[in-house]
Amino acid sequence: MRAQFALLLGLPLLGSTLTATDEAAACGGCFVGETESTQVTGHRMIMSVSKTQTTLYDQIQYSGDPEDFAWVLPIRGQVDVGLSSDALFSLLEQDTAAVIQSPQIACAPSTNSCDDGSFGEGGSSAGGGSGPGVEVIAQEVVGPYETVQLSASDPEALNLWLEEHGYNIPPAVQPVIEAYVADGMDFLALRLSPGKGVSSMRPVRVTTPGGGPVLPLRMVAAGTGAKTAITLWVVSEGRYEPQNFPSFQIDPASLVWDWDASRSNYSELRAAGFAAGAGLGWLVEAGEPYYNDFGQLTSLASYDATGSGYADADGQNAEANAQADIDVLTGGIDGMWISRLSAELPFAGLSSDLVLQASSEQVAVPRFFDVTNTIGTEPQCPPVAPDPCADGDQGPLGFIFDFNGNGEPSNPSGGCAASPSSSSRLPLAWFAIGLGAAVWRRRRAS
Repeated sequence: MRAQFALLLGLPLLGSTLTATDEAAACGGCFVGETESTQVTGHRMIMSVSKTQTTLYDQIQYSGDPEDFAWVLPIRGQVDVGLSSDALFSLLEQDTAAVIQSPQIACAPSTNSCDDGSFGEGGSSAGGGSGPGVEVIAQEVVGPYETVQLSASDPEALNLWLEEHGYNIPPAVQPVIEAYVADGMDFLALRLSPGKGVSSMRPVRVTTPGGGPVLPLRMVAAGTGAKTAITLWVVSEGRYEPQNFPSFQIDPASLVWDWDASRSNYSELRAAGFAAGAGLGWLVEAGEPYYNDFGQLTSLASYDATGSGYADADGQNAEANAQADIDVLTGGIDGMWISRLSAELPFAGLSSDLVLQASSEQVAVPRFFDVTNTIGTEPQCPPVAPDPCADGDQGPLGFIFDFNGNGEPSNPSGGCAASPSSSSRLPLAWFAIGLGAAVWRRRRAS
């Protein structure tokens, strides 16, 4: 089956035999039994940083088909746990992706100038009390999840409490928990409520008052393979970048368009940048002011409550829930920027948590590239039939020449201009279609 889920960096404990199919769910450090073979392959994360709070989400790519879920997450102090939607990730992906524009070839206009120029219009409890050395500071049911927040000064007591309540912590991960306990961290444990299956899963957001821009990558290491791909969006009042990891950007002058392959070398430059930093470097893909008010989410919730991922168990309150999620994501941020970072970290790169900082140079990192360097065979303009309604003079072979004052065709974008590799702005319709397809796949699988 296919499932998508978002959650703060966590430690899922999967209690069923898994099959080798690609899935996306909250996983973080993925704990499995001896007979299971699930593995984390990537993360998509969001961190919202304001003067008053920090909110984290994590959407995980993993292999397998689990029927039971549980997580343990490092937190600092008591946190607020709420529900979100995969639609938020889809929107950020759409609005921050790199756009590579191929070189343009000026050909004679191919449209009939007799056209009048008009266009058609489209129209329960969280599982037991405190034990020796462990304090339960909060517990509640949030949507389909049972949650409990724990404080412990003794890592052995914490491990014992988790094991007694069904959280099977592998021995190899216990030193990680000990390190977080030594750092004064608390923990949030979540699991699906009895009778709730994978189809009931909803994204979860975890908000910490104050807090800081730190991702607990040490916890992510559990359950990963040789390499873990990560995409991180930082929503704040300025551009952010790694503090304790190297970072790099794509040099526009290095981009080359291959006419024969109809693509640029962006992927190769990206891979070379990761390799240059021994796999530890983070690519700053974008960093720019963000003027979208996330209205697409509330519109989608109003139009398709269930499909938006924001409806409650009764299929109601989707629009209000979407607005509440937006309020948390953007709360306390005045003049929003979004920074998009990506990495392909080797296992050794997960031995330290990622610390983020505001960039000393608060200038935008471009994500729109107009490629001028080319290789391969440039496409030829097709012959254009004479236009009886054209005002310009006809040249040989029926081409229409209608020059403006600087000697360029008056419509240089017409004819056989090469198409870009992706559109610069996707309308809400495409966003809804893409989300609808994902929802269809999930329903079909369930």
